[in-house]
Amino acid sequence: MTSNQYTNPYDKHPNAQKWTAAAVYTHLQDIEKEATEGESFFLGSVLTKLGLYKHVWSYWKKTFYQNDDIMELMLRIESILEAKMIEGALLKKVSPWMAALALKYNYNWTDQPNKMAPKALHFKTNQ
Repeated sequence: MTSNQYTNPYDKHPNAQKWTAAAVYTHLQDIEKEATEGESFFLGSVLTKLGLYKHVWSYWKKTFYQNDDIMELMLRIESILEAKMIEGALLKKVSPWMAALALKYNYNWTDQPNKMAPKALHFKTNQ
């Protein structure tokens, strides 16, 4: 490999063969329980508490994208944590800046209205 070649860390997954659909689903059930009942607002924190890491989540999404049961549970977990973060910001348990940052990162949200919606959705007032 030459010095200008880049190796994507997401392409390397130690012990990838151990991630069968059944094993992943069991881990996801544990992750969902921790996401729902635990104090964490962030996926990375939940994964770390359970002895996992963010690269595993990405690997599962790539590997099991055609498994409806796994994908549904992953999307549900992401939704639980997103809702917790937004509610946490509203209740001042999480910095509103962190919640906005999550929206920007996950949904390309911006606080600049002219970049968020098509022009047809912007209204002028007579004031």
